[in-house]
Amino acid sequence: MGAVTVCIPDELEIAFRRITRQKYGDKQGRLSRGATEAFYDWCRKEGFEYSHPEDENVQCE
Repeated sequence: MGAVTVCIPDELEIAFRRITRQKYGDKQGRLSRGATEAFYDWCRKEGFEYSHPEDENVQCE
């Protein structure tokens, strides 16, 4: 499993955290899960097709 560190505007971080909390609840790993979903969606939009297992459990070590 890879790890990515990014710098984003504060407003985007706040919105992202709110959305992931609404969608995934207060479960551990919700930010990783939301980011993974966003990366898959962006790759698809750019023409790279990857499967996106909905129940994939993303954990950083």
